[in-house]
Amino acid sequence: MTAGAALLVTWCRLFIGMDFKDESYYILVPWRWVLGDRPFVHEANFLQFPGIVEYPFLKLFGLLRHNDPTGLVLYTRHLYLLMMIGVAAAVFLLLRRLVMWQLALLISCVYVTYIFWATPQLSYNTMAQAFLTLGAVFGVWVVVLGRGRGYALASGAAFGVAVVAYPTLLFVMPFFAVLFAFAHGRRAVAVLAEGAFVDPPDPEGPPTGHDAWRSLSAWAAGGALVLLPAGLLLASFGVGNVGRSWRNTMAGAHQIGQLGGAAKAVEVVRGYWAQLTWQPLVIVAALLVYLAYRRWPRLGRVLLVGLPFVLWLSAQRSMLNTSGYVQASSFLALYLFLFIPASRREAGARLLIWVWAPALIAGAMTAFTSALGVQNSAVGLAPTLMVTGLFLAWSLTEVFDGVPWLAVAALVAVVAVTVMFQLQFQERDMPYSSLTSRVSSGPWWGIEVTPQRHAELDSFASGLRATARPGDRLLVCFEAPGSYLYWNGPIASYAYWMMASPSGGLPQGEVAYLHGNDVVPTLVVHLMHTAGLTPAEIAAGDLGFGYPPVLVRPTYVIYRMPAGETTAQVLARLPQP
Repeated sequence: MTAGAALLVTWCRLFIGMDFKDESYYILVPWRWVLGDRPFVHEANFLQFPGIVEYPFLKLFGLLRHNDPTGLVLYTRHLYLLMMIGVAAAVFLLLRRLVMWQLALLISCVYVTYIFWATPQLSYNTMAQAFLTLGAVFGVWVVVLGRGRGYALASGAAFGVAVVAYPTLLFVMPFFAVLFAFAHGRRAVAVLAEGAFVDPPDPEGPPTGHDAWRSLSAWAAGGALVLLPAGLLLASFGVGNVGRSWRNTMAGAHQIGQLGGAAKAVEVVRGYWAQLTWQPLVIVAALLVYLAYRRWPRLGRVLLVGLPFVLWLSAQRSMLNTSGYVQASSFLALYLFLFIPASRREAGARLLIWVWAPALIAGAMTAFTSALGVQNSAVGLAPTLMVTGLFLAWSLTEVFDGVPWLAVAALVAVVAVTVMFQLQFQERDMPYSSLTSRVSSGPWWGIEVTPQRHAELDSFASGLRATARPGDRLLVCFEAPGSYLYWNGPIASYAYWMMASPSGGLPQGEVAYLHGNDVVPTLVVHLMHTAGLTPAEIAAGDLGFGYPPVLVRPTYVIYRMPAGETTAQVLARLPQP
């Protein structure tokens, strides 16, 4: 019942709210490929590469809808939900071997009910979360349950897809390989498990160090099966094109704080530490609970039912939101390990080595390479959610004999916390109460937005239809990738998400693109508030193209290239790159 209700709430969440920037960009990249744009030619951002995971599904949509984008956003949101249901199913099938199926179901539910950044959409973030978790799950079948190389191969392949979705994860995969082999070793496990296993090991049980090489080679082969074809595909787009996109992305990354060298690394470490120490009273309570457990084990375990409240508090920190929930859950896994029964210590130790430690490294990498910093660590830390839930279940099932009602209650509360987040957090912090108008056309069909946003979308769509002509090349300025979802024709821009230059004019990259490709837009949309502007000020918003305005609306102006004017004449008016 709880799982069904949580799934229903999450499904309803797909129809609510919109993000015209991030979410639109996630969809736009593979959608433009469906419409004929060439990767790394018509878009100079390396972050488009994860689009190859989405492309087959959007291509299917295009074929079925004859490239009509109506309902595209809702379609991809449902794909996201199906992906996360698949992850939850994989977690459930694993955990039911380690705990009662009712508890396994509740633990796995959080992969559906938790929504990163309040955006239920296919993206490099959510796909990385999903496939990192799948890779960890298949690896647990090997290092904990003693399954063969087929599971190791599947684990490596899943991690390969995670790297395609989030390319910088490639740099932490060697650490994953070391920890995968390390988790096979009896001596390594003994350090954590305090000798609570029988030696020699059961031949039907978990693997030993002798199996490490066979499993690791299969794991590496699985990764290669994904990454080698992906690398060849990347090379097929043209080394020069890929290199140009990489340089452009790196230049922008330093500007917006995606990278930053040692200073950014220190920032990530400080972020982790701040999350650990943000509530001194929680730390004191945790110490008291552990001391009570050492003296009265049953009482100490009973007190763990307060953990869902701590998880709820963790998302209330400024700028962390639901990411704080994942971080807190990750750190609590290490704490809960102290409470699990001795009979579970070996399996718990292997989970810490194989799932928790690699996820911590992946979280640091996703934080380091994101402008959001430590908030984005939730992407890499996602696999730890199942470890925390499992350790909590193991600990609480020891309290009373028979039905583990205390564990059920605690895990239901954890799921409830993630459902509460869906009611509390919205894309762009838009409250539910204001989302009262359902979009009835276009790519956002079926999504509930504010009446003002609905009017703006309808206005933009009608304005574009009224001014567009066959063969037009469109340019929309600035930072509005969602606008291009309404346009199936050519785009005259080096980036679907184009940032304005400090001067307010065209960025240097756009100028270089237009000159280098001997092309100019015939239709320019400048998103600007026109109330109170003079005709001269509106005309000056053409960004140097010299086009007259043909449509003026409250939130945008459309300019058209004059009839009879040549590309060379327009380029002559633009600055040289």
